[in-house]
Amino acid sequence: MTPLLLYNACMFDPLHTRLQATALLIENGRIAGLFIKKPQVGSHIQAMNIHGSCLIPGFIDSHTHLVARGLELQHSDLGSCASLNECLQILDAHAADAAVVIGYNWDESMWRSFDRDTLDRKVLDRISRRKPIIMRRVCGHCAVVNTVALKKIPRHWHIVDRRTGWLFEDAALYLNDIFKPDPAMEFKAVDLGINAALRHGITSIHEIGDLDRFALLQRVQRTRGLRLRIAFYVLVYDMDKVIAARFVNGFGNEFLTFAGIKAFMDGSIGARTAGLFQPYQGTRTRGKILMTRRRLADIVQRAEHHDLPLMIHSIGDRTTARVLSVLQQYADRSNRLRHRLEHIEVLDQKTIDRIARLRLIASMQPNFVKRWQHPGGLYEHYMGTRYQQMNCFHAIRRAGVRLTFGSDCMPLGPLYGIQGACEHPFPCGRISRSLAFHLYTQAGAFATGDERAKGQLRKGMFADLVVLDKDPRTIKTLDRLKILMTIVGGKVVYTRRS
Repeated sequence: MTPLLLYNACMFDPLHTRLQATALLIENGRIAGLFIKKPQVGSHIQAMNIHGSCLIPGFIDSHTHLVARGLELQHSDLGSCASLNECLQILDAHAADAAVVIGYNWDESMWRSFDRDTLDRKVLDRISRRKPIIMRRVCGHCAVVNTVALKKIPRHWHIVDRRTGWLFEDAALYLNDIFKPDPAMEFKAVDLGINAALRHGITSIHEIGDLDRFALLQRVQRTRGLRLRIAFYVLVYDMDKVIAARFVNGFGNEFLTFAGIKAFMDGSIGARTAGLFQPYQGTRTRGKILMTRRRLADIVQRAEHHDLPLMIHSIGDRTTARVLSVLQQYADRSNRLRHRLEHIEVLDQKTIDRIARLRLIASMQPNFVKRWQHPGGLYEHYMGTRYQQMNCFHAIRRAGVRLTFGSDCMPLGPLYGIQGACEHPFPCGRISRSLAFHLYTQAGAFATGDERAKGQLRKGMFADLVVLDKDPRTIKTLDRLKILMTIVGGKVVYTRRS
């Protein structure tokens, strides 16, 4: 690879606020040096003037379903619909061309009314009684299917309302296990997902899926290579296979590594399945805890024994209390494996302090704040005044908890999420720009034990970089920032078209 010199740059490294360099040299895929002024270089080095644009470490998205997102992009996108009727019109328009009609990402908070109670299998039957019709909510934790699709859902799958056609949790999350995409769609999904990530300046992801999805990424890397770095967490139902295969944390290479095990303990606020102590606003439901204490204890003990880091999905306060009680009893107090809690949106200060004492990593999604936590938004609608104490990034950091940011692909886009964190509507969550950028760069590297390899503008680190059109420290509003270029391993993998 030809060495590359980037010069005439403004540089922003959240951990090194006094960084004075204006030029950066890349050799063999790593940062070879930083310079106050442009150095004299030989003709064998390509020199690129970036004209005062801002150079930052590549974004690390600590929670993605990128291949799943690539599959979604090959179906109907309902994310911009302003009503249930608009969703149905899009599905109806695609019904003639597809054997299975799937619509993703509907979000009732985007509708003119929050009312989704009229949606059931009979509504979707009006589109087709012969083809499966599926509408899955943006969170992935609930879906509605027509009668034909419902008959294909195995009887042993739980949390399925066969009267209405509503599916929750596993039955909604793993619909691709029933309505399987063909191999060509899967390979295309990898490309589509990676392209979307690179456009947003994401150079590393923490991806979640089963062993078949991990094998797919291995095949892609072997045949044509990966253009971003992937730390892969395998779903807990494949844990026995992982142990039998003697996977270890870090198995793989610089672009694809096994990182640990992902377990779901509850659902989502939008699906009203996150486990809460107090019921959802206007209902009697307190959500669902998906795993018994005994089952979780067994998983934690086996993970500790086999050196498998755990990524535990826990959104509601009732769920997180159960998770912490098990980890406190069975996990190593130093958290040597860097176990992490995903989302933990509903917390009080006492629980935050417990997380700090257990040295757990909090992996959170600031894009949820921007999308749903504004006054009058979905969180206030479903949680009442409790929404004011959700996603308390500032309080969590103040307690000494290790925190990292990701998107959960709802939507992809670190700049979108960073804006949500910096403009959090309540003081418990609002943080500085420098900290928000740190949580989307170096903090993500720490979560997978890669802090010595990426996440900073420092000699010896991977040359995973992003070029922004302006300095994020001085621009008035972050929504005007643009990604001009994404570099992975010293190779330019995305350039914004002017």
